[in-house]
Amino acid sequence: MPMDLGRIGAESQPVARAWQPRDCALYALALGAGWDELAFAREGPDQLVYPSFVLSGVMAAEAESWPDPGFATGSYAPHEIVQGEQALELHARVQPRGEVLTHTRVAGIYDKGSAALVVLEVRAADRASGAPLFTATTSLFVKGHGGFGGERGPRGPRHEAPEAPPDLRIAYPTLPIQTLLWRHAGNDPNRIHVDPEVARSAGFRAPILSGLNTLGFACRALVHGAAAGAPERLRSLSARFAAPGYNGDTLTTELWTGAGLGRDARGDRIALFRVVNQDGVGLIEQGRATCA
Repeated sequence: MPMDLGRIGAESQPVARAWQPRDCALYALALGAGWDELAFAREGPDQLVYPSFVLSGVMAAEAESWPDPGFATGSYAPHEIVQGEQALELHARVQPRGEVLTHTRVAGIYDKGSAALVVLEVRAADRASGAPLFTATTSLFVKGHGGFGGERGPRGPRHEAPEAPPDLRIAYPTLPIQTLLWRHAGNDPNRIHVDPEVARSAGFRAPILSGLNTLGFACRALVHGAAAGAPERLRSLSARFAAPGYNGDTLTTELWTGAGLGRDARGDRIALFRVVNQDGVGLIEQGRATCA
């Protein structure tokens, strides 16, 4: 059987991960930050960090230690995996310098008919104090490996964008070499983002943007558009990857931040978002964030 249901609940051993101010500055540059966002884009005593940094600076580094991109959940090839959704819950402020202990857990393997769904959870806690820093949950669709008779899994909430126009539209251009920069800033070894031949063989016209890079642009927009420029106020974000972007695309984050969206169980304000390219194609859909 291609999917190994015995892996459900499997956990990795804790591993130490560390980062420095320059890693956070490079990450900010890969989100398009420039002279007007120097607090994010250069090292200094008052350096700020976009919270989504931990998805690339910590979670992606953790993934490099896995036996394969699916954390040994089945006998399938890496090119059969499509990242469907990403969620991030922050338990503390992300500092420009840190060291954490991380571990990965297989939260579930579900049968979606034409595909299998693998849900992986990465937790990180401060190495010195043991205080939790973040929980990241990644949903991977394994194409062509459904139909094995497993559970379909819980139906998660849908966060559709309201019919009303967004309260804010924040547009950021990407670079013609965006994916080459992201390869280093985002700890991204996937050749589909930097090798034109690999991208074409997978059915794309050119190397595609990493979904985590696109989500990082959305995080930048959320910090400035929903959290008043204070990254520590962003408490969570989640989204579904709908379509790939390309080098040179303009990424526009559409934000709904009105009081009518309510608050979560912690009392944090809810915002909804999506990301579209210059042609109006939705790259990220069903985005939800909470702000303290």
